[in-house]
Amino acid sequence: MPIRPMTEADLPHVLALQSALSFQSWNEKQFLSELQASYALCLVDEENGAFAGYAIFHLMDADSELLTIATAPEFQRKGIASAFLRYGLGKLNRDKGDQCFLEVREGNTCARKLYEKHGFQAYNKREHYYDDGETAILYKW
Repeated sequence: MPIRPMTEADLPHVLALQSALSFQSWNEKQFLSELQASYALCLVDEENGAFAGYAIFHLMDADSELLTIATAPEFQRKGIASAFLRYGLGKLNRDKGDQCFLEVREGNTCARKLYEKHGFQAYNKREHYYDDGETAILYKW
């Protein structure tokens, strides 16, 4: 799986996938801001020339965070999200106490299983966190 750094040229694909999945509402300016942030690790994956997904981490040693991860429907369950997680988490040093945090919708059982498979543990929740009232589950690795 050819994971590579995201570039500005990838943004039309990123925005189209985000829109198709309807799970967040970042605009182009927000993605550009991430691309310019020194602490942001912005990744994309292409499979045989097709845009397969993206992920954005904030790498800040002890308090890193996975902000978003998305895989195109036709590429789901093919290990792409796992590859993004391995890549991003591989930039951290557990021996020094580095951690990675994320939040996920309580009802997103597929994502929760994926995170747990990669060593994330639920540690708290935020009731009525999302606009539609759904609870967010907080995870740390």
